[in-house]
Amino acid sequence: MPENNPVSLDQLIRTVHALHPEGSALEHLGDAVAIASHLGETADHLVGHFVDQARRSGATWTSIGESMGMTKQAAQQRSAPPSIDPAALIEASGSPYSRFTPRARSVVVAAQEEARAAGSPVIDTDHVLLGLFREPEGIAARLLVGRGVTEAAVRMRIPVADDTDVPELVPFSTAGKKTIEMILREALRLGHNYVGTEHVLLGVLAEGTGPGATILAELGVDHAQIDVAVREILSTYTAE
Repeated sequence: MPENNPVSLDQLIRTVHALHPEGSALEHLGDAVAIASHLGETADHLVGHFVDQARRSGATWTSIGESMGMTKQAAQQRSAPPSIDPAALIEASGSPYSRFTPRARSVVVAAQEEARAAGSPVIDTDHVLLGLFREPEGIAARLLVGRGVTEAAVRMRIPVADDTDVPELVPFSTAGKKTIEMILREALRLGHNYVGTEHVLLGVLAEGTGPGATILAELGVDHAQIDVAVREILSTYTAE
């Protein structure tokens, strides 16, 4: 298994909460920005976590910008999911995406193929979820099947269009872009310097709003239970 990072995202999140245990989401965001100024790659994901929390608590972009010490527009721009070329994600070297294991990269390739086969103009989170079954020996697929979530059960919930003009290179949807961000964040949260199929599954669940997370919720799978299961497996298994 690759070595863990000295400080995981999960540890940093706990540190922020410890600074103001009874603080609001905006107070936590301000603390996160202060801590992030001393960090590297993990910084963006630390701040991103608390931006997401602030948004879910009902905070406006104006108040979020004030907590971050920037304008509303700058806060929105910083938090916007980046444009992602699926092919570049697969082939990238020297970037966060280069940490995707062969199985995790295979899942991304499969997600694009599933989107194209479904006649979808975008790769959505349900296609990523379906792509996990392309690697049946991966941790994610084993966790899903072990909970009674089969490829057939997922596939029957994914809409198919017969006559849609699908581009040669299918782009990620907004939720899909956010999921890629969450996949990387989940790996950092657990202190891992690689991205395996288990992180892909956690990322789909952590994104929370896309069709992939909706399907999993319908099938009785949530982030908390998968998080516990992943930790248990990785305490004994070699990373994939």
